[in-house]
Amino acid sequence: MYDVLIIGSGVMGMSIARALNSEAYRIAVIDRDIPGKHASYKAGGMLGAQNEFNSDSALYRLALKSQQYFEPLAHSIAEEVGIDIEYRQSGLLKIAAEAQHSHQVLEQYEFLQQHNPQVRLLTNKDIQQYRNYDISFPTNTAFHIPEDHQINANRYTKALLASLHKRHIERIFSTEVTDIQAGHEGYSVCTNKGKFAAQKVIVAGGAWSHYLLNGQLKAHEPTGVKGEVMLFESRDIQLATTLFFTDGCYIVPKMKQRYLIGATSYFNDYSVNVTAGGMQCLLHQALTYVPALGNATIIKHWSGVRPYTNQEKPVMDEIQQGLFVITGHYRNGILLSPVVGELIALWLKSGVKPEILNDFKLGGCTSGSYY
Repeated sequence: MYDVLIIGSGVMGMSIARALNSEAYRIAVIDRDIPGKHASYKAGGMLGAQNEFNSDSALYRLALKSQQYFEPLAHSIAEEVGIDIEYRQSGLLKIAAEAQHSHQVLEQYEFLQQHNPQVRLLTNKDIQQYRNYDISFPTNTAFHIPEDHQINANRYTKALLASLHKRHIERIFSTEVTDIQAGHEGYSVCTNKGKFAAQKVIVAGGAWSHYLLNGQLKAHEPTGVKGEVMLFESRDIQLATTLFFTDGCYIVPKMKQRYLIGATSYFNDYSVNVTAGGMQCLLHQALTYVPALGNATIIKHWSGVRPYTNQEKPVMDEIQQGLFVITGHYRNGILLSPVVGELIALWLKSGVKPEILNDFKLGGCTSGSYY
């Protein structure tokens, strides 16, 4: 019997396993596919602890805290497994894509600037300097967030997996969970390859988590949101700062003079294909904002499915004794993974729920038997 069985090997599941790891626990991570090949592996890697928020909340504070983990994490995990997650101090420009978006951009700037004086509204002179580098600003309303940096999500996912391997945490892959049954001594996790017994079970299956929980997440209206991205390579572009437009388009400068362009959003879409319409939309946006990308080479394109809940608020709670759900992090899964891993591990080790997680309770959950 396992002490803890984690369902899902994305960055959430692996971060929890890594933080929980000790000789006192027998831990396993189970996944229906190859590890980390869904939203985690395919994300843009932006650490947008401020870009995503325009009001104070527990999620905002949690995001700010987690953002601070990444620089030391990049060093420690490279030392441990030899993988550079490409932490880059790129900062981010938030830009009004249309004149009617200017008001909301200015409101967000005022909120962020109250909490962080380093957030700076761009002047007309600043914007003209970017335009001199062939970066198109559709409006003159934009601000700079110096701390919203980035990592390579692909390499981060691989580094976490390598870390689990080095720590001898058992991994059970290509195994689909079909049911979770409560017993007298923990849980029986039923799969297409048999049953696995565990004292505690953590469901961290991303956009698929609610399928295992018999309607317990219904109040949160969970679904998957498919997003498509493209990767360009160009030696003609001088862009070191992430551009994020209010129409949802972002351009992230990566290593080797590559640029990640995203992202489409298709709600309740779990398909893995990339659509011609989606690629045409991304290409149009990319050329509108950075015309020099017209001479760039398209390296590849892909899609991922992000876990969404209403109000874009994660659920991190104990459904009943020993059964936990961690899902709904939507666009902030990469960003939140280290702090969530630490908090859930602390909860399991101490038996005391961290106070900040009280804001992410399961709605509509009643006491009593799960089944």
